[in-house]
Amino acid sequence: DHSCALRSDGSVTCWGDNHDGRAVAPAGSFTAVSAGDRDSCALRTDGAATCWGDSHYWQGDVPAESFIAVSAGWGHSCALGSDGSVTCWGYNDDGRADAPAGSFIAVSAGGGHSCALGSDGAVTCWGYRRSYHPPS
Repeated sequence: DHSCALRSDGSVTCWGDNHDGRAVAPAGSFTAVSAGDRDSCALRTDGAATCWGDSHYWQGDVPAESFIAVSAGWGHSCALGSDGSVTCWGYNDDGRADAPAGSFIAVSAGGGHSCALGSDGAVTCWGYRRSYHPPS
């Protein structure tokens, strides 16, 4: 029920449902933003991720690491490290925050699952319905 965008000056703006502050972006300069179900996350210019809004499932407990991409989902978020690893945090029902080991180039947190694109071009998903494989 909310959306966010990255402005050309690096600031983030959000609009829509502001329950739990999900549409009030923090001040600062960012390189990416992702609106989740009840929270949003963004990457600061130094690579640190920050999340705001509902933190009922600890999705605001962002690991103190440097990332190159971030994706907010439902109750959990995931980020891609510069080394290709994926880190997820928050609600872990069905293993949605249990990122697999491997080398990835993109990540997306969804409702009850997350998926990442491997450096080899293969898609890996985990969490609810993790056994899904796209058609070849």
